[in-house]
Amino acid sequence: MASKSDVQLTELYERSRSQFPVFDSSLKNMAFMENAGGSQVPACVADAIRHHLLFNNAQLGAGHELSNRSTAVVEKAHNVIKTFMNAHGVGEVALAGATSNLFAMLADSYRRSKRIQPGDEIIILDSSHEANAGPWVRLAEETGALLKWWRVSEAPPFSTSLSDLKKLLSNKTKIVAFPHVSNLLGEVVDVGAAVKMIQAGPAGGETRVVVDGVAYAPHLAIDVKGWGVDWYGFSVYKTWGPHMAALYGSHAAFQDLKEAGPNHYWISGTDVPYKFELGGPAHEGCAGIVALSQYLNHMAAPSSSSSDSNTADNNAMSNGSSKHSPDLDRHTVEAAYATFRKMEAPLQQQLVDCLNAKPDVTIIGPTHANTRNRVATISFVHRTKSSKQLNDEIQTAGFAIRHGHMYAMRLTERLVDKKYARSAGDGVVRISLLHYNTAEEVHRLVSALDKIL
Repeated sequence: MASKSDVQLTELYERSRSQFPVFDSSLKNMAFMENAGGSQVPACVADAIRHHLLFNNAQLGAGHELSNRSTAVVEKAHNVIKTFMNAHGVGEVALAGATSNLFAMLADSYRRSKRIQPGDEIIILDSSHEANAGPWVRLAEETGALLKWWRVSEAPPFSTSLSDLKKLLSNKTKIVAFPHVSNLLGEVVDVGAAVKMIQAGPAGGETRVVVDGVAYAPHLAIDVKGWGVDWYGFSVYKTWGPHMAALYGSHAAFQDLKEAGPNHYWISGTDVPYKFELGGPAHEGCAGIVALSQYLNHMAAPSSSSSDSNTADNNAMSNGSSKHSPDLDRHTVEAAYATFRKMEAPLQQQLVDCLNAKPDVTIIGPTHANTRNRVATISFVHRTKSSKQLNDEIQTAGFAIRHGHMYAMRLTERLVDKKYARSAGDGVVRISLLHYNTAEEVHRLVSALDKIL
């Protein structure tokens, strides 16, 4: 007989999956476990995008009714993201198509600002996605700054040490860039502790902290205000939204670059985020962001809601207009993420336990399943089978996953390719779960892994 907690979890999975058409069992899709590459999208988001294109499609700021509606959608999207990141009162957010674009724009803005001079120092954690490594490498090359690599440990579990970062800090440190969670390792770095250490370091407030939150945001709630971080980026399309991304900057950080933003010369550097949104964000994508509030409210509501309440909620989610999306408050964000964490925890535990039990398997990342220190993005290699072979066998068994370097090429070259005699690019096998995956799916996955591994 199923326990009460198991029944509650089953209800939560069903509650979530009912909002995603791709999970309709009649479609007979593979179990989707490649969420770190991009999440699935609830119907309310897709419906809002379609509705905007059909009924609100106009350029901003023209003053007529259609333009006013479009302008309101874009403004509301910025406010939704600020609530999502807990950024109200401490900074602003710029929107674009991808985090890679935003970090590249940010590094180029530092180049134009001339705030980085020869002899200054830039520190990068080598588990970074190239989106938050390459731009800073290029900036160091172009400015004559000294590049320092903060490295994860060479032996399993390939952990990140703040004490190693502390040794690298100096009175010339201007930028420290690192991922909140590596999209390969799955380890959670303590951003709050890192920021405090950096701010108390030799360069103090002269150092700007740039955090890639792409692999963190699908699992745990962002809190830029609580962490005191200078810059923080994440991909909306990995948190159930359209193919867009957001970059938070504190007021002080944006002030550093007020004349260096990429937008047109007549736009004031104090007009933030406009100065940093060259070409502007996709309006229909902004409608999708606004509609994402509906899904977060849906998942934050107590599971004991009446059937009438749930029916009303589903009806609101299906009308397609972001105009009718409920407001998003911080309590809702935190409540939704508490639910997501509860849903993911047993899935992560089951998969980690399975992999730890295989003598020929090495997990590339934490070998525990504590949701405070790791997320359900789990990478591994096999002693004799290539990652490509494993990937093909697991996909043939019915599971959508992937293998490779995950755009953390610098890390896989150092920790995987050489150590495990891999050919370039073979990398790791990565299975990445989200709250809408189910215990039944993971049970089937484990059964398949028992045969393959």
